Amino acid sequence: MTFIQQLWLILAGIWTVLEILVGYKTRVSFHDSVPQLKNYQKERLIWLVVVISIIGAFGFKHLQLVQLPMSYGVRQIIALIMMSIGLMIRFYAIKRLGRFFSTTVVIQNEHALITHGLYQFIRHPAYTGLLISFFAIGVAMGDILAILILVLPLGLFLKQRISVEEDILIGHFGKDYLEYAVRTKKLIPWLY
Repeated sequence: MTFIQQLWLILAGIWTVLEILVGYKTRVSFHDSVPQLKNYQKERLIWLVVVISIIGAFGFKHLQLVQLPMSYGVRQIIALIMMSIGLMIRFYAIKRLGRFFSTTVVIQNEHALITHGLYQFIRHPAYTGLLISFFAIGVAMGDILAILILVLPLGLFLKQRISVEEDILIGHFGKDYLEYAVRTKKLIPWLY
C-alpha cells in the first residue's frame, strides 16, 4: 500500500468514525410522531445513495473512460486538500449548530436559528462540506464519470432534503427564516 493510499485510508476511517459518532449522538427518538418517523425512514436512504454511488464510482475509476488531465500525484494532493476542507466545513457547521444539529429533520425544544459563522453565507454548510468531500474522492479516483456518480445522486438527495428542512424551518421560524433565506444561499456562497 502506498503512502497516499494509507493517507486516504486514515482519512476515510476518521471520517467514518466521526459520522457514526455524530449520528449516534444526535439521533432522535420518536414516541408519538408518526409523520416524523416516516421522514426518518426516508432519511435512511442517504446511506443507500452513498454506498451505490461509491460502488459505481469505483467501477468508473477502474474503467478510466474520461480521465482527469493531471498526474496521479498532483491529483492526490488536490483531492486530499479538498477532502480536508470539505470535512472541516462539515464538522465546523455541525459544531456551530451544537445541540440543534440532528441527522433527522426535526425542530427541537427551544430551537434557535443559527445565522453566524458559515451560516451567515450559506444555510446548509454541512451539506456543502459533504459535497466537497465526495467531489474530492472523485478527483482522487481520476475519472470525470466517477466524480459525477459520486456528486450527482448525493446532490439530488440533498436538494430534496434541503426542501424538506426549509419547509419545516419556515413553519417554525416564519418571517425570520424567510428573511435569512433572502440574504443567504443554500450551498455555495453568492451562487446557489
